[in-house]
Order: sequence, then structure tokens, then C-alpha cells
Amino acid sequence: MARVLAISSHVARGHVGLAATVPALQWLGHEVWALPTALLASRPGLGRFVKHELPPPDLDAMLAALEADGCWASLDAVFTGYFPSPQSVAVAAQTISRIRRANARALVLVDPILGDAGSLYVAREIAEAIRDQLLPLASIATPNLFELHWLSGASPSTRAEVAQAARSLGPPIVIVTSALQPPNTIATLLATVNGFFELSVPARPGIPNGAGDLFAGLLLGYLLNGHATEAALDAALQNLDRVLAASERQPALQLPALMTATG
Repeated sequence: MARVLAISSHVARGHVGLAATVPALQWLGHEVWALPTALLASRPGLGRFVKHELPPPDLDAMLAALEADGCWASLDAVFTGYFPSPQSVAVAAQTISRIRRANARALVLVDPILGDAGSLYVAREIAEAIRDQLLPLASIATPNLFELHWLSGASPSTRAEVAQAARSLGPPIVIVTSALQPPNTIATLLATVNGFFELSVPARPGIPNGAGDLFAGLLLGYLLNGHATEAALDAALQNLDRVLAASERQPALQLPALMTATG
């Protein structure tokens, strides 16, 4: 069992943000300290949009309380996802730097939640803060293809170009989701300093939000269970696809499909 500090949004209804990442990590046997940056009644597009952001001073105070309790030395990993303000990004980045001083072996997975389908859905200042403050601290980053474009300033179209753009971000491991879309499939590309590796899953229609959050939790969970990076990616994608197959044209991800699988 590993201990993971997870900082992202949480929804009451629909499995996005921490409501997808945390169950994946727990299913794989890990203890998760989940700290929401924002609370939503329902995932975007599912119901009424009611959102409460945790003010950055309050986020800082909660993290400071954990630090004062001596928690950082026992952490095995930190996960970051959605942030509602550049100030909350700064709080997370400062905390990760202190965690690293207390425990240099802690993995840091940054899921740079910026946008998709050709546009940002966070303020540009938030995207810039994630790029400039969080990515330099990451052991692993998991952008989608649009996020890779935005973060790298490049417009890659081939596998080699996607891998080159991914390496330019800085983290030693970058996994680009929806990197390529051959007929009837969606490819995920793993880029390291030594090369790149690609795996595909079937393209499925009508998938609800949250697949990226679930994937990040599965990937980190398998890495913490000792899987090599390529094996962790393969296992994460296989189990993600199990959930997506059950979730086609459903209002929310069907996480019970994950719970019936063997981790």
C-alpha cells in the first residue's frame, strides 16, 4: 500500500476529478489523502452548474496542517489535477517542493487539466501557472493532445513529432492521451528520453467526462504497485477501456465495471 496526496476538483454527481481518480487508486490498494480544490454539484454538462472553489489560503492552511502533523515523510506520491486559480497552483507547487525536501523519492504525477477540443477551459493564467510552476516538479505528466500543443507551443501530427513535443515539456515521463486517432482506435503515447511507446484502445462513442481522471489514477496506482512504466500504461488502459465499454452513452462513468475486474 502506498500513500498518495491527491489535489484536484471533486463532484458529488458524476465521476470526474477526484471522484474518478481516488476510486482507481483505492481499488489498486492505496491510501489516498484527497484534498478538493473545488466542489461541484454535478460534472459539467450533467446537471446544474453549482461550484464552490476552495480559497487558496484555505488550501494552504489544510496542507500546512498535514505538514505540521509530519505527514510528508510518509507520502509515496502526489497527484495534481484541476485548479481554479493561479494562486491555488502556487500553493500546490510550494507544497510539492517542501514534500520533495522531506521525501525525495515521492513520485509527482501532474495531470495538466487545461482544455480539450481545441480550446482552454481554464483561464490562461491558470494554464501558465501549471506550465511554469507544476510541470518542472513532475516525475510524470499526462496531457491530452490539445494540452500538449498548448504547453509545448508545437503542433505535432506524427508519432515522432508528438514524442518530441512531449519530451520538450521537461518531466522524464510524459504520457499523451488521445495522441493519435487511427480508424476506430485512440492511441496513447509514452515518451521518455530513450524513445516512445504507443498503445491503443477502441474508440467508443458517447463516453461521459472523467476518462482522463480515471486513467491518471489507474496509471499512478500501477506504478506505485511496482509495475514498470510500459506495463503500468498497458494495465491502466486495459482497465480504463473496461469502464469505457460499460459507459457508452451513459450519463457518468460506470465505475462498478472497474470494481469487478482483477487489479
